[in-house]
Amino acid sequence: MHDIVVLSDLHIGRGKNPETGRFHNLETFFYDDDLREFLRWAVNDARGRGTRIRLVFNGDTFDLLRTEATPEREASWREQHFGADPTPPVAAQLVAAILAGHPVFVEAVTDVLAHGSKVVFLPGNHDIEVQWKPVQDAIRQAVRERLLARRADVDEALSRLTFESWFVFEPGRIWIEHGCQYDSENAFRHFLRGRLAEEKFDAGLLELDLPLGNFFQRYLYNAFGPLTFMVPSTRANARYSRWLLLHEPRLLFRVIWSHLPFIWQLIRRLARKRSRERMILADAHRAELRDLSKSSGLGKTLEHIERLKMVRGDLLQAAREYSLQALRALSIAGAIALAGAGLWFTGFYAINAIHFGFGAKALLFLALNVLLLAAFGAAMAWALVRPSPPMSPRPQRRAAQEIVKLLDVPAVTFGHTHEEALWRLDRPWGGKAWLFNTGTWVAVFTQDEFLPRERVQLTFLRMIGHEAELLYWSPGRGEPLPVILLDEMDSESVAAVAEPSG
Repeated sequence: MHDIVVLSDLHIGRGKNPETGRFHNLETFFYDDDLREFLRWAVNDARGRGTRIRLVFNGDTFDLLRTEATPEREASWREQHFGADPTPPVAAQLVAAILAGHPVFVEAVTDVLAHGSKVVFLPGNHDIEVQWKPVQDAIRQAVRERLLARRADVDEALSRLTFESWFVFEPGRIWIEHGCQYDSENAFRHFLRGRLAEEKFDAGLLELDLPLGNFFQRYLYNAFGPLTFMVPSTRANARYSRWLLLHEPRLLFRVIWSHLPFIWQLIRRLARKRSRERMILADAHRAELRDLSKSSGLGKTLEHIERLKMVRGDLLQAAREYSLQALRALSIAGAIALAGAGLWFTGFYAINAIHFGFGAKALLFLALNVLLLAAFGAAMAWALVRPSPPMSPRPQRRAAQEIVKLLDVPAVTFGHTHEEALWRLDRPWGGKAWLFNTGTWVAVFTQDEFLPRERVQLTFLRMIGHEAELLYWSPGRGEPLPVILLDEMDSESVAAVAEPSG
């Protein structure tokens, strides 16, 4: 029985610019050599136990969303400012450019294949285009060139490089998928779209099923420039703004300016009417779901899992979310201003009513202003440093528990949230099952967490036999170590633990 190694959320961008020798501005993945060393260790470790590995890249391996705008003059104004629309040919070219900018990553994948192990790519919300054959061909071509350079058996090795449109399922062992479908901000109504690569369609068609998180990333967050961290949620608005104010205040003007075209794109999206174009997406999704139900042997069970997705089909969701965030910020600022004005006038009239001399009143009035300024400063500091609400784990936990109930597997693993996690689940016939979240290989915020860990966690899941473990790769030690996780006993966690399992 082969070992299973799962990585997710590498978010590999365009890498180094060959003309400048420096990384492109929106790159976040700088760990190619660490990844290659880790995969060498995984292959050799499995070989020492007389087996091989099945390496699964569980979505958002490539970041086709966080990319630089297209400089070509013939591109549309929108593409020049927000990047090329990801049609199959454009996505294939972009993936080829990403792999050219990360040659060590290609070598790492080639190492695994050359040693007789398997490699599987799954799509995520930032690289859903991995489902398309032109994109898969671009990946195969890059690996083929490295295999030829090694004079390896190219066809035999490439037969072990595969692409799945949704999940990897090994009965009795594990269910693997990216997990964005259980996040209402990042779920696609029509996730399966491999068949679209065979059809001609207008690039604007894909925006009809663009999740809110993807929309914000392309039309807003990319304008923030070279920040080496990512937060996969629209709740990151306040977090990004606070970080910029504390570390790069001059960039705030750039961010404010970026809101103007963003608002136009928001209006443009909301103005699109429901049309027959949507049926192209719906038909492609349903046809592929039928085929996948048959080929996987899951039948109606797969359709049940598909209905667990957290889709909000309302186009006004984007406007509501953005407006609520702006309204919340204005309400807090207004409340602070009103409270400060009220206290100032109250203190002013109270001081005037006191029968003291002018000097004493002046000192009291000065003290009042100092206290109010201190209170205002404290309120601003609290607004800047207060933690943002984390992404709730409950939708993923509920989906994982239902998957365990339907398939009776001891392990379910997702990615997407960028937070490594371990949650206890219940198997239908008794015994334990576990939900693992494999975190990310790019920088994350850690100032809100009291954990002894690095800002970059090179986390992965390894399953030997039927036992899975969440680990992280330590480049300094040249070996993996257990991920440090603490029991979470806040109100939401207690409520989630108390939920019935079935």
